[in-house]
Amino acid sequence: AGAVGSAVGQIGKIKGCKVVGCAGSDDKVKYLKDIGFDEVFNYKTAGSLEEGLKKAAPEGYDCFFDNVGGEFCSTAMFQMREFGRIAVCGAISLYNDTEPQKGRYFSWHMIRNQLRMEGFLAWRWNDRRVEGLTQLMNWVKEGTLKYHEHITQGFQNMPDAFMGMLKGENIGKAVVKV
Repeated sequence: AGAVGSAVGQIGKIKGCKVVGCAGSDDKVKYLKDIGFDEVFNYKTAGSLEEGLKKAAPEGYDCFFDNVGGEFCSTAMFQMREFGRIAVCGAISLYNDTEPQKGRYFSWHMIRNQLRMEGFLAWRWNDRRVEGLTQLMNWVKEGTLKYHEHITQGFQNMPDAFMGMLKGENIGKAVVKV
């Protein structure tokens, strides 16, 4: 339910996809449903991540936008359908690790299902930046792309706002107003 995931899900809906999201609180689940996600579950109360993903899309997933990494990515990987595509944009679950995580190995699953996994960095597309921003703004003006800003007041509160964002305390884009 952060800025990136909520935008990616809405773009998926605009493009005609069934969109599944997960979040770490009931308020975030409600927010994602309110902005049009088809299925949303709270990964903290779902029993297991695998169970939540399977219940949301029993047929599996064709596309997966990974902004979390770690266990979530490893679990979602086994839910991918043949010829599925995975865009890896973030790994927030790994950022504060002092030791590398050990997860499930999914190489054979990737081979068997002929999956495509690719890192995604926004600046790779700088030559299309104006085109992208124009499209996003048009969707915002049309009301098909909604956003929420979690505003923290005061420069002195910037460290707390940043740590809160890393802990998932915000909904939407975290902004510090100075």
